[in-house]
Amino acid sequence: MRSKKQFFKKTAPLFGALFLLACVIYEVSFYIFKTYRAYFNSDAAIANILAEEIVHARSFFPTHWWYVNNDLWVFYKQLLVIPWVYLGKNGYFAHAFTVFFVTLFMVVFIYAFLRSLMFSRTASLMGGVVVCVGYSPMYLRELYGEAAYTWYFLFMIAFMFIFRKLSPHVLSRWTQMKAFVFFMLLLYLLVLANPVRFFVYYVIPFFGALALSLYFAKDSLKTFQGALKRLRSTKRIIIICFAIGVIAIGIMAHQNLLEGLKVSGGANNAALISLERLPVHIAHAFLGLYNFIGAEWGENVCAASLEGGLALMKFFLYPFVLIVPLLHVKQSFFQMSATERFFVFFSYVGFALIFVLYATTGLHEHAWAARNNIRYISPFLMMILICNVMMWRFFSLFMKLIVSLSFVLALLTSWQYVSPKEWRGIVDERIAFVEELRNRGLHFGYATYWDSHIYTVFSDSEVDIRPIVISKEGIQLEHWLSNDRWYQKDASDGKVFFVTDEKNIKLFHEGLLASNMPDFIDSFQYGKYTIFIFEKNPLYEKKTAKPAKKKRIITAP
Repeated sequence: MRSKKQFFKKTAPLFGALFLLACVIYEVSFYIFKTYRAYFNSDAAIANILAEEIVHARSFFPTHWWYVNNDLWVFYKQLLVIPWVYLGKNGYFAHAFTVFFVTLFMVVFIYAFLRSLMFSRTASLMGGVVVCVGYSPMYLRELYGEAAYTWYFLFMIAFMFIFRKLSPHVLSRWTQMKAFVFFMLLLYLLVLANPVRFFVYYVIPFFGALALSLYFAKDSLKTFQGALKRLRSTKRIIIICFAIGVIAIGIMAHQNLLEGLKVSGGANNAALISLERLPVHIAHAFLGLYNFIGAEWGENVCAASLEGGLALMKFFLYPFVLIVPLLHVKQSFFQMSATERFFVFFSYVGFALIFVLYATTGLHEHAWAARNNIRYISPFLMMILICNVMMWRFFSLFMKLIVSLSFVLALLTSWQYVSPKEWRGIVDERIAFVEELRNRGLHFGYATYWDSHIYTVFSDSEVDIRPIVISKEGIQLEHWLSNDRWYQKDASDGKVFFVTDEKNIKLFHEGLLASNMPDFIDSFQYGKYTIFIFEKNPLYEKKTAKPAKKKRIITAP
């Protein structure tokens, strides 16, 4: 009888964690393959578009492609999409499969990392659970829709895993050698992609975590001396020297590559917000964070309703999840392993750094963008969620109840974000629009950036819609994640169409006139779009001036 109770006590939490993991993986997969089709945007479609350009140009860095923010996409989604291009299936499913594959890999990697830190199977599984819950529409969109910063989170976990394998507790020289090689390779790839992002996301949090580790270790002479000894060890010095060399080589390689490519500005040109506007910008950054973690409510929510009650609970409880691990660092510092301490400090230094950048700079042009698009903070937010799993054993009973209640709330309300009521109608509209273009024999056209790449991917590249800039000054080429070959005279040998939404029709006519383009031969309206059809590519056709009518002179008899 006692053995059965012990068996149940050991296995029940494990099966519970497996069940929760299965539930959140199902929700995430449903969102990726089904729901996100309604919110799929041109930024998310870029991996598909760039993969096609790489295959077309037979170059990993196409010279006619316009890169932004000085980002070279070295190790990103387009790598996994390239095989789909060769198969002729470079559509939405290719995007969804890639994101889902990366998600599964992330869960497995989190499990392996936590197990390497001697956590139980249950705790290791919960590490995957807490990052896969749909906390908010923005959280799902950024991490399991566009899935751009999930890669950064994976790289951070990879570095932590490698650090673990390089630590003195690993006795196998062969394991340490492999870890060293992987560390240098990953270091080079990340620096090559963008040295500035590398310093912001990795170097500054690394040294910040190191400084905090030494600061907190000062209370124990033995721990402090041990930390200094590890830093001064011959092996660490060799690793540091190699790392500096690899970083230097990566920076030079990045600069050499950029010289032969087309690059637009972007986040790297962000300026400080003026002091007059700073308070509003900071407030919107906080609102953006609340929106991202699902602690914000919409308009006209009745306080006395169930929705209002849940919203208020989230508003007060969710922030605790972000700060509870930090509150327990000092009292549990010497009970944690060096890797755990470093992981926690790295998470919070990175989180604070990105939030300060959002709050004080024009990383996004105005306060509204800071409030609705705080995505750069994603990887550190995910790490803080993992910190809650790592430090669970140190939490007081009250804090465990707070965190547990927050998690249960998030889990119970996640399906409304995974499958909102309107998504099916939006998907049907998008698919029907692509079919309408096909039925009319329209296969090449232009639209503003946010209405371009999504339909190219939805049509499996059967209908190519390329981005342009519409303004009063004229119709101009888009130098933002685009390719010059799309705007060449021979880009299409048939009819060319322009897609405009209701807001841009007047602007389109003004731009058409300013660019002296020929008249369109036909137009039709479909949903929110108006489509203008031209006989040939109007970017290279000019409107011919009509000859002036001769005046008829009547003379008196």
